[in-house]
Amino acid sequence: MGRYIKAFGIFVLLVVIVGVLQRFSYRLSGKKVGVVYLKGAITEETAQEVMDLLKEAVDRPDIAGIVLRIDSPGGAVAPSQELYSYIMSIKQQKKVYASISTLGASGAYYTASACDKVFSEPGSLVGSIGVIFTFSQIRDLLNKIGVKPIVLKSGKFKDTGSPFRDLTPEEKEYIEGLLKEIHQQFITDVSKARKMEVEEVKAIADGRVFTGTEAKKLGLIDDTLPYWKVVEKLSKDLGFKETLPTVVLEKKRGFWDRLRQEAVSFVRDVKTELLQEGVL
Repeated sequence: MGRYIKAFGIFVLLVVIVGVLQRFSYRLSGKKVGVVYLKGAITEETAQEVMDLLKEAVDRPDIAGIVLRIDSPGGAVAPSQELYSYIMSIKQQKKVYASISTLGASGAYYTASACDKVFSEPGSLVGSIGVIFTFSQIRDLLNKIGVKPIVLKSGKFKDTGSPFRDLTPEEKEYIEGLLKEIHQQFITDVSKARKMEVEEVKAIADGRVFTGTEAKKLGLIDDTLPYWKVVEKLSKDLGFKETLPTVVLEKKRGFWDRLRQEAVSFVRDVKTELLQEGVL
């Protein structure tokens, strides 16, 4: 059994050494373009993951600039605003270019607009500057099966949007006020980041998506370029004669997560060997 404990100790030491060598290698390697992907719906979790990867790209000395590769329909308001604010802050340290593939709509465009430059394919769908609120009403269904909800509340707006009843005119006005305010925040932020007049953005902020070609004409993006051309342009704009190689930044398992997984695998292998030797 002692040899297994010794082997496990050596393994732990190797994990630590590899981690240190990896960090040191960043300083020795040539400059690269860091690529961070934003895919799918934007939630608190996905936004935090993207921000963590962007921070890694900013901190790594071998990464000269960043491409945020986007394919997303948008998502929750607050996480989208977090991404916007974070990119607005880090682009003071390193250039961040957005490259929209199939879709960069709503919160995803909100995020993209914060980048130094925004690019898409001619046929990409871009924009959808708007806010939406939906809820389902199941009162009639409950009536059919004989269920009568009883709601006790401390304020008249506490159950606004309840599926058990229709909205009152006052509640509808209240929700529309919230949406209007958030919509204005969206318009103002895009106007600031894209250096457009508020009225320019407002004129196209009706929830529509535009093709990349149309989005360029409207000022929502800088140009229609494929991903590889965006990398080429960023390299040139950073002052490099040659196109820099890319490195995709991905969520990494922490030391303890890796150690736990390897430990489970190690114990399983030891158990198998002991069974084969007849010890267990």
